[in-house]
Amino acid sequence: MRVLITGIDGFVGSHTAEFLLRQGSIEVHGTIIPGSPNPNVAEIQSSLNLHTVDLVDSEQVFSVVRSIQPDRIIHLAGQAFVPTSVRDPIGTFQVNIFGGVAILESARRMSEEGKKSAVLMISTGEVYGRVDENQMPITEDFPLRPNNPYAASKASIDLISQQYRSSFGLDVTVARPFNHVGPRQNPIFVCSDFAKQVAEISLGMRQPQLHVGNIDSERDFTDVRDVIRAYWSLLEKSHLDPVYNVCTGSPMKIRRILDQLISLSRKEIKVVIEKDRLRAYDVPVVIGSANRLREATGWMPTIKIEDTIRELYEYWKHQLSAS
Repeated sequence: MRVLITGIDGFVGSHTAEFLLRQGSIEVHGTIIPGSPNPNVAEIQSSLNLHTVDLVDSEQVFSVVRSIQPDRIIHLAGQAFVPTSVRDPIGTFQVNIFGGVAILESARRMSEEGKKSAVLMISTGEVYGRVDENQMPITEDFPLRPNNPYAASKASIDLISQQYRSSFGLDVTVARPFNHVGPRQNPIFVCSDFAKQVAEISLGMRQPQLHVGNIDSERDFTDVRDVIRAYWSLLEKSHLDPVYNVCTGSPMKIRRILDQLISLSRKEIKVVIEKDRLRAYDVPVVIGSANRLREATGWMPTIKIEDTIRELYEYWKHQLSAS
């Protein structure tokens, strides 16, 4: 089996590559950005087939897909940080929408040539926007009401993917993951940011002050490795629905994660709330429902988020000590 992972050198992509290599008998291909240093896949790079490609260039994408002839495509590449999308909505729309369409078109054109590829399009739980707490947990039937450019870009490719499924008969499934976390996550994201700051304090690399934004919001966190198992289960199991949430259904306050990290450091740390870290578009509480995914595939999360946070903290301590 040949599997193509777009954005293979990213946080989720690198974990996906490791997961697939452990399965055995899978030829793993991945796209990378021109000039990318690829540190996340450095240790397994010799086992991968890497392809430099600009995802916005549809003909270049098709050429790569045609050369690989993948049985399955997991489309992870894109711009995933909400503040970046607010600063650069055009760039976010280009890579997230047109990059996704390039993948879908490549699969459609390959199908016309006789090679069918199953596509897993990664959307996000952000597409639901602000939902009243009394309406939670959020199911896949909720309307899409994105409240930032990143979410809007994902809602767009989400709907486009469903249209490719109905109009062209493309074997495409949309996954809507809620917050996920784990080692190698970029510190622009909240858990990795806090873990890196606390690790720096533990190692004496910064003053014992932790700079935070809104720590009273609640999010539905899942370990990245559980998320990847969910993705693979959607490709392995036959299912009827086009869209599936990936989440735990158990929200956690950001403050609780912060407290755990501080306790791991065994340091007296002052928490400093910074106004420029507070976002007007933040949703106070997010709780998703993964019942549809569970019924279709039997998937259940297996890694406690407390264990994930501990591992993320140790990851940053190791990275910082080695640098």
